[in-house]
Amino acid sequence: MSDPKSTETIKFFLPGPSYVLEEVRQAMTRPMVGHRSAGFKTFYEEMSKRLPALLRTSGDVMVATGSSTLIMESAVVSCVSQNVLNLTCGAFSERWHSISKACGKSADKVSAPWGEALDPEVVRAALQRKKYEAVTLVHNETSTGVLSPIAEIAKVIREESDALIIVDTVSSLGGARVETDDWGLDVVLAGTQKAIAVPPGLTVFTLSDRAAAQAEKVPHRGFYTDLLRYRDRHREGGFITTPGIPLLYALDRALDVILGEGMEARWARHERLSKRTAQWAATRGCVYASAPEARSVTVSCLRPPEGIDPQAIVKGLAKRGYTIGGGYGDWKPTTFRIGHMGEVRESDLEALLIETDQVLEEVMASLAVL
Repeated sequence: MSDPKSTETIKFFLPGPSYVLEEVRQAMTRPMVGHRSAGFKTFYEEMSKRLPALLRTSGDVMVATGSSTLIMESAVVSCVSQNVLNLTCGAFSERWHSISKACGKSADKVSAPWGEALDPEVVRAALQRKKYEAVTLVHNETSTGVLSPIAEIAKVIREESDALIIVDTVSSLGGARVETDDWGLDVVLAGTQKAIAVPPGLTVFTLSDRAAAQAEKVPHRGFYTDLLRYRDRHREGGFITTPGIPLLYALDRALDVILGEGMEARWARHERLSKRTAQWAATRGCVYASAPEARSVTVSCLRPPEGIDPQAIVKGLAKRGYTIGGGYGDWKPTTFRIGHMGEVRESDLEALLIETDQVLEEVMASLAVL
């Protein structure tokens, strides 16, 4: 399977935002138009027809101007009257719990240790103890490089309850397999700045008929956080407020790239990038912070060889013109992260790994002198 057709050299490997192709950046320079104009409505309706292929659904896919946290909060406000279960295994799934409590919901939490995936049977036990209106979870934990088995967890939730399944796919959508309909997911959301490879500022999301019916029963859904309002305006070919028009142009162009490559091919490429990073790490004394069976295909979270400060690697690469991520949250002092997502090709990754080898050699040599 070949790499994406772009000839741009990518040296930017953050676990989000990811590298944005020149053609996608250039799309944002189109002339400004009115967001209530007939021309924009036609553009949005045509662009929207292609979003379900990205999220693997036959239902509506809406777009919001705002970070993913906006739709995380909106899902809680719109779809939960009182009881919600938050499944956590890292910093961003913990955010779900903070949001739920901040919104005044009765929020319980079931946690997996950082670095480990969520266990479907632990979820089953929690659902047998108490009835919930919704369960929130993160598919791919950017903070720890962990991919949880969402299909299996969703199956358990459906077997044990009527709870809505609300999923953050921020760092998986466009890079790892996400099957909204086949897995029975109710709200699936993702910012466009990671594996979709669009500048930050937009979030795409779904709202199942089941979720919409439950939201109808929630009396106070807010205005900017009302998912039914988003859905209704989307079906009319518009937005509840002025959208980020240049970013929508960028998303439209990115969809050309993504769907041109094909979802299956894109998932396979991300698998290869992940496996190559693992092969490299195994020979360099870098240890995955995530469990072997739970490794993300879009971001690798690694601990450097003993005695090496991960920030020395990040800074050393920066001097060579390469950008990777440091650790996040509780793991900030002990890990570094390589985001191999979006439009990254295998040739780009190989160049990064060569440079990282040289940085490791320099750091080790400096330690030997001390």
